[in-house]
Amino acid sequence: MNATEASKFLITPDLSEAVEMGAIPPGIYTARVTGIDLKNSKSGSGQYFQWELTLFGSEGELSKFNNWKVTHRTMTSGKGAGMLKSFYKACTHNELEGQVDFGLLIGSEVQVTLVEGKAQDGSPSNFPEVKAVKPIVQ
Repeated sequence: MNATEASKFLITPDLSEAVEMGAIPPGIYTARVTGIDLKNSKSGSGQYFQWELTLFGSEGELSKFNNWKVTHRTMTSGKGAGMLKSFYKACTHNELEGQVDFGLLIGSEVQVTLVEGKAQDGSPSNFPEVKAVKPIVQ
């Protein structure tokens, strides 16, 4: 990036009307699966799906969190793959078996339980952790 390109980002923002949104509070929310990415684990010994979930349907004070995104990770093998099995069942109401195109889960609606996330040093994070994913009960 040359000096001219870099300078186009040098601005003084007007924060006079800015509102601090803070972190999403712990609780149970409805969410829609809006994205998926297959990634390699840090150890390189496995893979996991990183799901993008978009919150919707909250009312009252929590409505400001509608359209916010949270991520959820599910391993594709090993003991941690139990979370993938549960996620699939929450999305489809069916048991996971055989070869599956997990991209077809995009658009599924689920109920997520969010808890306070933790940073690597153990301090609270502004990013919530998905503790549970369940089917939406009508």
